[in-house]
Amino acid sequence: MKEKEGFVDCPDQQMILYVEKDDGKYGPIQTGSYLTANYLDDFFLKKKNLESTLRDQLIRGSISVVKYFMVLEDLTLSELAARAAIRKSRVKKHLDPSGFAEVTAAELSRYAGVFNVPLANLLQVVLIKNKEQFEPAMILENRTDHLEVIQDQTENPYVVLTKISERT
Repeated sequence: MKEKEGFVDCPDQQMILYVEKDDGKYGPIQTGSYLTANYLDDFFLKKKNLESTLRDQLIRGSISVVKYFMVLEDLTLSELAARAAIRKSRVKKHLDPSGFAEVTAAELSRYAGVFNVPLANLLQVVLIKNKEQFEPAMILENRTDHLEVIQDQTENPYVVLTKISERT
């Protein structure tokens, strides 16, 4: 690759490439990431749409929290079973809301560990109010005294919808 072909204007993510310089020798240049510059926004938009679709299915009770996190984390049934140390047939049963009713506390704890979420958050959907609209987000620890928390039941008997907004 020639030096001019290797340069990408992307200050967000820099990298070093070894390219052919104008004098015919090879050497390093600092450049931006082509993937970050051209495809990262599309990836985040698709991830946001996937999360929204899965959240709606979870609230309606058509999928379980295990299926929600498994798809969101892009895990296969075999990967999830191996990481959680639960039989594959049992994990498959937990993907459906009716089969999820048979999950044990120990299995929930293993799932929470695999998905890297607190056990309590495995069974609730947390939404934070942002400009008159609720959207999924992380709670900043230093702002918790300014927040109002409202919890609503959903059609899914195992999931609660938690809405958080700033007090005015």
